[in-house]
Amino acid sequence: MTLEDKLIDLNNMILKGEILQSMDKYYHPDCVVIEKNDVVAKGLQQAKDRESSVFEGVEAWLKSEIKSTAVGENVTMTEWHFEYKHKEYGHKNFDQVAVQHWKDGKIMSDRFYALY
Repeated sequence: MTLEDKLIDLNNMILKGEILQSMDKYYHPDCVVIEKNDVVAKGLQQAKDRESSVFEGVEAWLKSEIKSTAVGENVTMTEWHFEYKHKEYGHKNFDQVAVQHWKDGKIMSDRFYALY
């Protein structure tokens, strides 16, 4: 499976709402997740816990759309558009770029750049 194949599968899992399953499949146990220049999770379990806590408050998922993707040497990127209603954060409608750095077939770091 090529890196491009893995990115396509990862993104399809996300589009189907299989986010935690995609993390189990593709994230390295020692991964880091970075948002707004801060490490927000260290390790797969912490990354999954963080993702779960965000989705607990989602009242309605309105849209997930891939705008573009790119694949380089051990790096992948996806430009997303998301829209949802959250009980704490209100109506969220934004674009985000996710950049993954891969090692040995797994994501070692996942960095999010969001435009709100």
